[in-house]
Amino acid sequence: MEVQRAARLSRGALLHHFPSREELLTAAVSMLVQLNEEAARQALDSMPGDGEPVARAVNALAAAVTRPAFAAEMDLWAAARSDPKLRAALQHEEKNARGDLYRVVDAAFGPELAAHPSYARVASLTVQFLRGLALTQTLRDGSSRTDQLIEDWSAVVRATLESDVLPVTKTERRRRSE
Repeated sequence: MEVQRAARLSRGALLHHFPSREELLTAAVSMLVQLNEEAARQALDSMPGDGEPVARAVNALAAAVTRPAFAAEMDLWAAARSDPKLRAALQHEEKNARGDLYRVVDAAFGPELAAHPSYARVASLTVQFLRGLALTQTLRDGSSRTDQLIEDWSAVVRATLESDVLPVTKTERRRRSE
């Protein structure tokens, strides 16, 4: 009803385009994903180009997750915990958007860093770090702790990508022992 009112549509017009609540929410997630990708690109474009590349990438991506569209996406994720139909719709949409998300992350870090053997792990962990950071922002009102976390994560990423040693995961150790 709120969506219908905000869109200034009749119930029939809304149901014509979105026959179910899940289809409406899936379309909303798709739009939020697009807005979040654009926010990341804008944040990256606004960062000084001559800065240290890891800090530049992490700061740009962190700036993108503080936008309202990202918070709305996280709110839908939280609601999906208790709504199996919504969860299925979100899982489908997020799976479709995963490639776009990692293209944005790759663009932020740049081709030289993305070529490192540990980069795939760094990218995946950075996405998880940023999602967690965005969620904790709902309970924090100061940015000094957030700034320190971003700086700390940048240091971890930098150390990983400057290393020639590829860390072995528990899964890789298990595979080698089989």
